[in-house]
Amino acid sequence: MRKVAVIAASVMAFGMLISACSKGGSDQGEGTSANSAKPSESAAKKEIPIKLWVYPMMNGINGDGKGNPDDWAKEYARKFKEQHPNANISVELLDWAGGTEKIDVAVAAGSPPDLVYTINNFGGVTKYGKMGVLEPIDPFLKQDDWDDYSDAVKGAMKYGDKTYMWPWLKMVSAVAVNMDLFKERNAANLLPMSRPLRDWTFDEFLKAAQATTFSRSGGSKPDVYGTAVWGKDAPFYMYLNGLANGGNIVNASFDKATITDAKFAEGVQFTIDLANKHKVAPPGGAGISAMNAKEMFLNQQIAMMPDAPFLLEEAKKAPKPFEIGFVAPPHGEGQPTAAWNNVGGFIVFKQKEEEKKKLVMEFGRFITNAENSKIVKQIGTFPARNSSGNVYGGDPVMTYFDQLSKYGNSLYSRSFGLVDVGDWEKELQAMLTGSKKVGDSIAALDKTLKEKLK
Repeated sequence: MRKVAVIAASVMAFGMLISACSKGGSDQGEGTSANSAKPSESAAKKEIPIKLWVYPMMNGINGDGKGNPDDWAKEYARKFKEQHPNANISVELLDWAGGTEKIDVAVAAGSPPDLVYTINNFGGVTKYGKMGVLEPIDPFLKQDDWDDYSDAVKGAMKYGDKTYMWPWLKMVSAVAVNMDLFKERNAANLLPMSRPLRDWTFDEFLKAAQATTFSRSGGSKPDVYGTAVWGKDAPFYMYLNGLANGGNIVNASFDKATITDAKFAEGVQFTIDLANKHKVAPPGGAGISAMNAKEMFLNQQIAMMPDAPFLLEEAKKAPKPFEIGFVAPPHGEGQPTAAWNNVGGFIVFKQKEEEKKKLVMEFGRFITNAENSKIVKQIGTFPARNSSGNVYGGDPVMTYFDQLSKYGNSLYSRSFGLVDVGDWEKELQAMLTGSKKVGDSIAALDKTLKEKLK
């Protein structure tokens, strides 16, 4: 199964409503006290091995690129051991391409890691929570912890009525806009730049795309397009309009597929219409990849496309550098803003010994505390905890992305982990070529989802 890497093509507003009394409080037992996760006096004399599996997200102990891809995780282990001398933590790097399969094999063999990094669209919380091989963090999650997360982050933490993830980072994508092209076409006034969230509707987006679809060479066919619609890689962007139109892939309980809801299908239809009906996207979308679209954007052949803030630096190195602005993804009339997000964090697999479980949980909390989460700035993402503050200071672009992250929908991004990327792509390609109607492709995906949710 192909997976999308954590900091690729980007990276969100629903909250799972959970009773506050299930988090913290005097009736939660020893897990809620300040010292509950510390090993006992006798356990302190016994060395406890802990296996931590992570992906190569950054190099160096500070994530500054100076060092090895596991240095930062080993530094976490070293600092934790200073506080808990009996913790013997080993760090193993997973490969982006095969990491989830390696975890699956370890789970099947009965020897999973104690703590492993996962992200929404890898489906770790959902898959392993459903299998019953994870330890709920609820007994160790304090009320202050729970209150420190936005709804978009909280939506990534639970499966059923149990909480399984220690959130570490969040990421979000916006729509990147070639401001030079809009100025060239005297169309900058069509952009929602003056609105606080820079949000806009499908109709407003379409008008902007039509204004920036033209032939610079004076030919009969456009050589510059308002936006991009593609059929290969990062398909979550192409289905996002279903969410933005008020639908979703599964229900809040994560036990029923809702993708056939008319609102979702109508949103996806808008995506397909941008290419096939309105022709504001390059032709042949079924054969275009997300990378192809980015190349066209950097060559100023596309005026708008969804992406992350990394695109700013790439535009500076483009054949002809240009100014980029970022706006929110468009939404259906009367619907709230919805953005693609991902939440990354650590899950704990089942433990046989209570003292070790407490220590592993404390390590999960340690990695993801407000201070230690700030390191994620090095990979252009945001700490999951609100108390980490604005790690980007006065950077207006990153401040905007942080604001937009509150409108992410973790239910949507988690749902993508239920279906193979190739299946999402296959149906997109069928819709773009016209070999299938949107409703038929949605029905095919619905069938797959139902099988996965059994």
